[in-house]
Amino acid sequence: MLLSLRCLSPVSQSSAYIIHSFLVSLVLGGLVAIVETAPASADPAPNPVLTQTSRSAKTASPHIGSAMAVLATLQDADVLPPEGTPEANHIIRFVIQFQSVFTKSDDPAVQEFARQALAQKYGDQAADIVKGLRTSGWTADVLERLSDEEAEHSSENLQTLAQGFAPFNLSVEEFHRFMQLVRDARQAFHARGLEFHNIFSSRRKEMPGAGSS
Repeated sequence: MLLSLRCLSPVSQSSAYIIHSFLVSLVLGGLVAIVETAPASADPAPNPVLTQTSRSAKTASPHIGSAMAVLATLQDADVLPPEGTPEANHIIRFVIQFQSVFTKSDDPAVQEFARQALAQKYGDQAADIVKGLRTSGWTADVLERLSDEEAEHSSENLQTLAQGFAPFNLSVEEFHRFMQLVRDARQAFHARGLEFHNIFSSRRKEMPGAGSS
């Protein structure tokens, strides 16, 4: 049985490069102001860089904070590539962009895929939860359900999503990579007696827009 976060030693250090890289992308997009950053804390408790970021992005959409929480959670799980590599930058981009897909796209195949993923747990309420993503952005539960659903499909079957991904400059292969990272993180946390959703929840509270998501 998985243990509470309070009963365990801290998870691995969440590298500041996640925050640095994300802030660079946001600054270039004019979404938040440049802030001074500090070394990240070694556990999910509040740390200076995330607290400062949150205070400095008061007008930020909850989607910014939820995407940042995903990246911090994946880093806590030690499943991300080294800082500054093309693959690291690639992952930051598609975490942000796939959130846009599932919160903004009206593509029928994308919407149905998300609904089916959530229907296994929520039944008729799944459609309302999918709609709620437009306000909240990524949640741990949605990511877990999507990663489970994606694993059930062949690459050929997933090609139905390609048309919905294309306007966001994304591919089915990138979606598989993202979902595999989520599965890898869940497995890594489980091996340490932790749960993905607990780590994500802790990180989400540190990020911009936490009170409105």
